[in-house]
Order: sequence, then structure tokens, then C-alpha cells
Amino acid sequence: MTQGLLLYVFDLAASFMLAAAASCRARSGGAHFSGAAVLACLVGLAAPLLREGLLGHPVLALNRGDYLAAAVAGGLAGILAGRWRRSWLSFYWLDSLGLGLAAGVATVAGFYSGLGMAGCLVLGVLTALAGGLLRDVALGDMARLVEDYLYATAAALGAMLTLATLMYGKMPAWQCVLAGCGLVLVLRGLRLRRGGFGAV
Repeated sequence: MTQGLLLYVFDLAASFMLAAAASCRARSGGAHFSGAAVLACLVGLAAPLLREGLLGHPVLALNRGDYLAAAVAGGLAGILAGRWRRSWLSFYWLDSLGLGLAAGVATVAGFYSGLGMAGCLVLGVLTALAGGLLRDVALGDMARLVEDYLYATAAALGAMLTLATLMYGKMPAWQCVLAGCGLVLVLRGLRLRRGGFGAV
């Protein structure tokens, strides 16, 4: 597969994971099936909509049905995962994976759109946090980006590693996204290990 196709797949995967995390969280908290599904669609589309809007590109997430399809599929998967006894664990890792992929893809998109280093990092972090912020506000939770010390920080460090490997590592863009996402997962894993259930 070409580099552009892999980045596109990662982008769809980020929408899927964030949507699944949102519906899983909502359903496990007692939300109705339909409400969890609607929230999943909103959260799954938040990252690509914000990224493309800030870059001034045509809003692909609204013009093409594949992003909506990814969000719907993620929402259904999350609803099923929300019935699991340890649904909090599914939520945690779905959210973390979506966070890392969204940060990496947005950082790469900013770089290839001609943004400077600061612009790429801001775009990566804002895009990664958009879905989680929308989810937490809608569910009445304390937003993780202000409460959890390895949430926004993990997204920022993941974006930094993505940009550093892209600029200096001479790696393909898709590998840079995976490197940044991997760092986010490691940091979120450390947070879970330290905080246990309270980290979720």
C-alpha cells in the first residue's frame, strides 16, 4: 500500500477508536443505545473535522461517507464492549489508541501542508483532544485533558515524536505516525499501571 493510503487508513482507524471509546463509556454508564450511537458519531468525526477545518481544506469527513461509516462501526463496537464486565479497560485502550493515531495523522498533515514546527504540534494536540473533550463534556465527566496528567501530555509527546522522526529520522510518514502512537500507548500504559481503576 502507498504511504497516502496507509495514512488514510490510520485516519479512519482513529475515528473508529474514538467513536468506540465514546459509545463504550456512554453505554457502560447507563446511556441509551441511541444516545451512545449519536455520541459516537459526533466524537468519531470531531478529529478529522477540526483538522481539515484548521488547515482550510475541503471538509472530507462531511463530503465522504467513509468517515461516518468508521464512526458508526466504532460506535456499534463500543456499545457491545460497554456490556462487558471490564468495559472500563476496553474504553481506556480504545481511547488511548484513538488519541495516538489522531495526534500522529494531524501532525503529519500539518507538516505536509507547510506549517512550522509549532503549528504542527498545536494541530496534532488539538485534533487528538477534540473527540475526548466532546465526549467528556457530553457525559458530564471531568475532562481528561485537564484532570489526567498523562492524557494531554501523552498526546503532545506523541505529536513531538511523530514530527521529530518525520523531520530528522528520514522515515516514511506512516512509520512516524506509528512511532508517535506507540509512545502515547506506552505513556497511557504507565498511567494505568500507576493509577489502576482510578486512572480510567
